Amino acid sequence: MILFVWDFHGVLEKDNEKAVMTISNTVLKNAGFKKCFSNEDNEKFLGLKWYEYFENLLPHLSKDECLKLQSDCLEYSKSNPHLIAGHIKAGDYAIEVLDKISKSGNEQIIISNTRQPDLLYFLDTIGVRKYFDDDKIIGTNAHQTFALKIDALQSYLQGKKFNKIVVIGDSESDLKLGRAVGAVTYFYKHPHRQHESTTNADHIIKDLRDVLSELK
Repeated sequence: MILFVWDFHGVLEKDNEKAVMTISNTVLKNAGFKKCFSNEDNEKFLGLKWYEYFENLLPHLSKDECLKLQSDCLEYSKSNPHLIAGHIKAGDYAIEVLDKISKSGNEQIIISNTRQPDLLYFLDTIGVRKYFDDDKIIGTNAHQTFALKIDALQSYLQGKKFNKIVVIGDSESDLKLGRAVGAVTYFYKHPHRQHESTTNADHIIKDLRDVLSELK
């Protein structure tokens, strides 16, 4: 039995960052800031926690001030769910890959820094929730609680045995997660955008279908 561990943002989904920029800039404007995120900023900060976006854009602010902006963004997004629903989509080939892994009889879970209710909403929105049992959808809410994905994965692994663990993500933190449990790591670099790169992954891919090689 193989366990596939998926990151969500930037891997199984695409275009959520467009909603993030819209919401962030609205909150900044409402708070009286003149500076806002550009498309280049949004691309550069992809994969960071939301408050870290503000730390990079406005380095003179304290962490508490950045956390307050993040909290305002989360509240605004909850009050305006159409902003995210209007942008977020399943990633290229994500549904095909999840479906084939599901039919193979292997196991797959998703661990995201997102809040659990938001993660469930996102999965429903892009039509992939059916590929994950409820106990295999793990939102750590790391943006607010600073919980670690590795703790969530190690907790999930307790009492379970797998022949292999495969971790698929788009950041160094995902690769670190994989290495901590002796997993095969896949770094997904979206083919249509500039993004963080790495030399630390077992595999660097631009097509999620490459993950299916683990089934052979």
